[in-house]
Amino acid sequence: MPALLRSDSLPDILYSEVIRAPVAEVFKALTTARLMDDWGAGPARFQAKPGGKWSLWDGVMQGVVKEVHAPDRVVFTLREIHWNERDPDSLVIIELSEIHRGTRIELRHTNLPSRKIRQLHEDSWGDVYLGPVKAYLEATFSPFVKTRTGKLT
Repeated sequence: MPALLRSDSLPDILYSEVIRAPVAEVFKALTTARLMDDWGAGPARFQAKPGGKWSLWDGVMQGVVKEVHAPDRVVFTLREIHWNERDPDSLVIIELSEIHRGTRIELRHTNLPSRKIRQLHEDSWGDVYLGPVKAYLEATFSPFVKTRTGKLT
């Protein structure tokens, strides 16, 4: 059986989601440990500053924050506790943009160590991470979402 292919030959994971909530609230839900606990990623830790450490699900996933540009961009390394210690960290880039009555999330996940891990993450971004964020925020902010002017629509 051939060895697993290294991440340099694997395509990036690209994932997009629309959440009917204000962009600032989506950003907070992705970068505030207390809110991460509330939507299901706890126990969570997230130091929203370059060089800050983060972890979800009690350390199962962890990494280092590389960039934080509130409220539209966060970049962090990611690795899982069971990865081989020789595997490099992967990189996640999340960009948020305001759209009519909500926020568009564009996520790019790169440098995954194997096809198997890539497939697992491709399947999980919606189900385990952004899906619960969406459900949590839309339960809080729907059916009314504030527009740029602050009026409810």
